[in-house]
Amino acid sequence: MITASSIIELKRIAFRNLARHRVKTILTCIAIMVSVAMYIFVDGWLMGMNIESKRNIVNYEMGAAKLQARAYIDQLDEKPMYENFSGWETYAAALETCGYDSAPRFVFSGTLYSETGSAPVVFNAIEPAADASLLRYAGWVEQGRFIKSGAFEIVLGSETAKKLHVGGPDDNNDVRISTVIDIKDESGVVRHVYQIIDAVVVGTINSPNPKNNNNCAWLPLDVLQDDAGMMLGGHITELLIRAKNADDAAVPGLFESPQTITANIAATVTLPPELGIFGWETYSVDYLNAAAGDNWSTRIMVIILFILSFLGIANTMLLAILERTKEIGMMRAQGMTNGQLVFTYMLEAGMVGFFGSVLGVIIGCLINIPMVKYGIDYSQMMEAMGGNMGYRVNGIFRSAWNVPVIIGTGIIAVLLSSVTAFFPTRRALEMPITESLPPSRLQCRAPRGARVFSCCPAMLRKK
Repeated sequence: MITASSIIELKRIAFRNLARHRVKTILTCIAIMVSVAMYIFVDGWLMGMNIESKRNIVNYEMGAAKLQARAYIDQLDEKPMYENFSGWETYAAALETCGYDSAPRFVFSGTLYSETGSAPVVFNAIEPAADASLLRYAGWVEQGRFIKSGAFEIVLGSETAKKLHVGGPDDNNDVRISTVIDIKDESGVVRHVYQIIDAVVVGTINSPNPKNNNNCAWLPLDVLQDDAGMMLGGHITELLIRAKNADDAAVPGLFESPQTITANIAATVTLPPELGIFGWETYSVDYLNAAAGDNWSTRIMVIILFILSFLGIANTMLLAILERTKEIGMMRAQGMTNGQLVFTYMLEAGMVGFFGSVLGVIIGCLINIPMVKYGIDYSQMMEAMGGNMGYRVNGIFRSAWNVPVIIGTGIIAVLLSSVTAFFPTRRALEMPITESLPPSRLQCRAPRGARVFSCCPAMLRKK
């Protein structure tokens, strides 16, 4: 039975064992340290990229939520411009009253032609002032300026501008938009009208979100209302929503959730059943799924390394304990119980895990400090991959602090180290004491004149 007083003595034995086998102790601590530090580093790096990507989706692409036709959401990938709505000014006024900014958009796809080539582009017809107050991409104009209302002007993502050789001061910045206007009549039949729109490139956008920089363009909403534009007639495809004075560093919370926004404006305006408010996650399912897959695949690889490391630790403990079977036999002969022996060796292994995990947490945090502050610059790699690696991060990937994982990794490392000692110790205890003790300790005394037997771990020999 293990008592409080015996635990103190067993701790002393465990410490003495660590000191006597210091080389194996140090090597095992190093293995645990590397595993813990690596896991902390990779987890913080993935967490940082995901947090930054989510911020950039909200701050540079769509805001916290959108007011949109439910039929549009059902065909989201097709961008059905005929699923639009009018009277958005009423909803914008209600949102303003409840503490939200809003920005109308009409989104359509088409082909943009320049003097030197063409490219498929997603066009965002916007109100420049409203869009610039709700999103942050307008502050990242690389060449030229942002668009103004009332003119057929356009700004392009920097990568698209490079492909078409437009946007620079020495370029011919006259471009032509070729698109198809989809119009649904009252019977539900969609007819297609081919439209050509001439515009001038007045600037390029190079924002922290690579999606803005690739195959995206922005032009004024007001110039597309009549036959010279898109024949919109006051209709839009979406109304972007964000809380006033929202913290750009934070992912939208409860106040910016679709349920809260809907409840807040209900006192002022009632949404028709064909319209709904949808959160930013609805529009980012592909990214979120891909990011989750990357997270799991990377974590699985690190976990496998973690497991391999502890299998090595288990093997080290197995060899160490089997090499000390004589020591175990002597302690059993002196009256130590199996439970005390198991506790001693598990305590010894736990101490190794503790020292290794503490060092691993320290090393992992030291590595994470510059990663959080400066990150790693992947600009050249992203440029070689066309400006997009899937994450909504442009160039510099930074880590984040995941305190629960840092603490949990250290605790798990200690527990796993301790558990690795259980099975080899139990295996050693299955041996009979007579086979565990060294020969010099097994001299069997007999009365004078009797036959004497000398015992050894391999067999009993008659003298």
